[in-house]
Amino acid sequence: MKKMAVLGPKGTYSDIAAKKFLSENNIDLELIYYPSILKTSEALKENEFAIFPFENTLDGFVMESVDYIINNGYHIIYQLKLPIDFVFISNEKDIKDIKNLYVQFKTYGQCIEFIKNNNFNIIKTESNTQTLNDFLKNEKNSSAIIPIHLLNEKYNIEKIHIQDKMNNETRFFIVSKNDNLNLKYDDLSISILITIMHDKSGVLYHILKEFNELDINLNSILSRPMKSKMGEYKFYIECNILKDKLHDLEKLKKNLNKEDIKLDILGIYNKMVNL
Repeated sequence: MKKMAVLGPKGTYSDIAAKKFLSENNIDLELIYYPSILKTSEALKENEFAIFPFENTLDGFVMESVDYIINNGYHIIYQLKLPIDFVFISNEKDIKDIKNLYVQFKTYGQCIEFIKNNNFNIIKTESNTQTLNDFLKNEKNSSAIIPIHLLNEKYNIEKIHIQDKMNNETRFFIVSKNDNLNLKYDDLSISILITIMHDKSGVLYHILKEFNELDINLNSILSRPMKSKMGEYKFYIECNILKDKLHDLEKLKKNLNKEDIKLDILGIYNKMVNL
């Protein structure tokens, strides 16, 4: 059976998203859990697929995921999103008696308003499930922020919906070493990596101009360091396109090559639909 690497342990939002993907597409994969995004990325050496948390409404892009996909040349084959909801828990009777707060590193950025109003010692974890497990091992004078679906018993202090905004969502990417999962759609999203071979004045203008002239709608553009010299960047771009206009990508690549700009397709996958 083919396998998918998942940020674990079981019960994480990545786990829920992976199972949603399998259900929506009637696909049978064995889920293998790893303790960090790094380990999940490295696990594509042994597994056919992986799922990455990629972007959050409140905390923006998950830069680890962005860089692992870009630097390893992984193929994005599918995207989906989940609503995200957090709860604060502690067995102390008074919040003033709490010293430590366990919180996953991305959860921290989504609950910053609540956290900054309390004087906690912050202990960051790799996953929300690890947050709960670490808290249960060290409950005295401690607290935790966990997803509401992990709340399965009563605590002396419970505060629900503590994320900064209620319309909080995380977007996930399914990736593979090879673009070998045959999912076809009419409305598509595309992830593109732009590498500027020789920096010069107006180069970003030329890139955006080519997209505009081909009427390709940009959703986002993100600069990532080349890691060879300060001030040199690659650009991660997402855009939408109809399947019958995919030939425009070749025009785009040809036109950018004239400007000494390299274009790599990281994935052509389903457009995200707001339900």
